[in-house]
Amino acid sequence: MEAAMVALLTALPGLIAGPASAVVICVLAMIGAGYIFIKVIIPEQRDALHKVLADSAENRAVFKQAVEVIDERFRSIEKNISSVKKDVDKIEKDITEIKMKI
Repeated sequence: MEAAMVALLTALPGLIAGPASAVVICVLAMIGAGYIFIKVIIPEQRDALHKVLADSAENRAVFKQAVEVIDERFRSIEKNISSVKKDVDKIEKDITEIKMKI
C-alpha cells in the first residue's frame, strides 16, 4: 500500500502539470467563458439593443411631429406669399395702366 501511495504521490505532479491537465483546464475555462457569455454579456447587449430601439421610436415620433408643424408653417407662408404676389401683380398692373395714361 505504501508503495502505491508513493507511486501516486510521485506521479501526481506529472498529472497536474502535464498536457492532459492543460486540456482539462482549457475546456473548463472555455465552459466558464461560455457560461459568462450566455448569462451576462448576451442579456446586457439585448437590453441595450431594446433601449436603443425604444429611444429610436420615441425620436421618430418627435421628428414626425416636428415635420408636421414645419409643414403647417410652410403652408401658411405659401398662402401669405401667394396673397402678397397677387397684391404685387395688381400694383404692377395699376402702375402700368397709369404709365400708359401719362
